Amino acid sequence: MADITITITISEVFKLIARRTSITTETDPFYKANTTEEKQYSQLHGESDRITLDLVNEAAKEVLKCFVSRQGDITELAVPFVNDGTIITYTFAQGTPALRQSEAIVEKLTQNTRDAIVYFVMAALYKTDGNINKMQVMEAKSIELVNALTGDLYRLHD
Repeated sequence: MADITITITISEVFKLIARRTSITTETDPFYKANTTEEKQYSQLHGESDRITLDLVNEAAKEVLKCFVSRQGDITELAVPFVNDGTIITYTFAQGTPALRQSEAIVEKLTQNTRDAIVYFVMAALYKTDGNINKMQVMEAKSIELVNALTGDLYRLHD
């Protein structure tokens, strides 16, 4: 068995969140009557923004739940979870997937992990805003990605 590490760059997560929240405040009917200043409060830009970083940290812990059951077999030197403010890493043990599937599965795991973190953050933002419809959509997307992560981890390990 080999260890696999999924690495997510927090600056990339911040950029995705910034773009998506900016678009949402301009296009979602919930924000239509808001002033520009009010819309800006609902946009997370991340750059030295403690609120965005706090939400990303919480989202990273939510996604960690997918990996925990696969982290018991990692080598002694590997660290199962790191969030140092610039990167988030999840390390877990790989089983014996079918030939040449490992790389594709790891790539998909990386993309889905990043996107799950983004959707968890956005769901928290919209909950805070009171935008329940958008919150429910983001929660549903994050749950869908968590389920995909779980399935891919199973395929990679067993």
